[in-house]
Amino acid sequence: MKSIPPIHKVKGYGTGNIYIIEADEELVLVDTGVPQDYMLVVDRIKSLGRSPVEVGHIILTHFHLDHAGSAAAFKRLSHARVYAHEADVPYLQGDKHISSVYARGAIGTLVSLVPVAAARIARVPTVEVDVACSDGEVIDVLGGMRVIHAPGHTPGSSAFFWEEQGVLFTGDSIINTYHFLSLPTNGFSVDFDQAARSICKVVDEVEDEDVRLLCAGHGPFVEDYADEKLLKVRGKMMRKGQA
Repeated sequence: MKSIPPIHKVKGYGTGNIYIIEADEELVLVDTGVPQDYMLVVDRIKSLGRSPVEVGHIILTHFHLDHAGSAAAFKRLSHARVYAHEADVPYLQGDKHISSVYARGAIGTLVSLVPVAAARIARVPTVEVDVACSDGEVIDVLGGMRVIHAPGHTPGSSAFFWEEQGVLFTGDSIINTYHFLSLPTNGFSVDFDQAARSICKVVDEVEDEDVRLLCAGHGPFVEDYADEKLLKVRGKMMRKGQA
């Protein structure tokens, strides 16, 4: 668990990152982890001298279990407003269902061989979304966070750019694996080719911004040379012909 105030990162049991952001009068969560992460996050909030009832906003980068699994529990506790891209809202609210696991790549193929495990990964507790976001919208959280739709991992996968602080929350549109930026896992992505194109889109959107900190859905903070590393991963996608 690491902090770069006012952002505190919690690594969930499902390996997804949960980010707690402290504001003067409330807390903001970016993703919530699996259901079992609920108490992990509650305890971290209490360790900051804050209360979980102060959670006023929950931003979900996509609908997968390791990112949205505790959203319903926090909403019940604090009546927080939940934000997600409109393309993922039906899956979060249980109106539609789509697989989270695909028999591609080593991990996806392995999990697909165990139907019980695949079904468990796909079972996300439903949560009512208060704000269905659209691409380019600036939501009224922390002085303004810009929505960057980055489909491919899920239909509504999105990054959120906190312009005031130069912080980019990428969800799984870009992950930080072994200290370099990369694509999400093939076996958990609905359209892997589209996910590669979305990396380029995210980088295009923030190329002229001062990105000082990158907070990925998996892996450590990117504190140093975040802007350069974003340009590097875009170049890699383009050289490989993936975007």
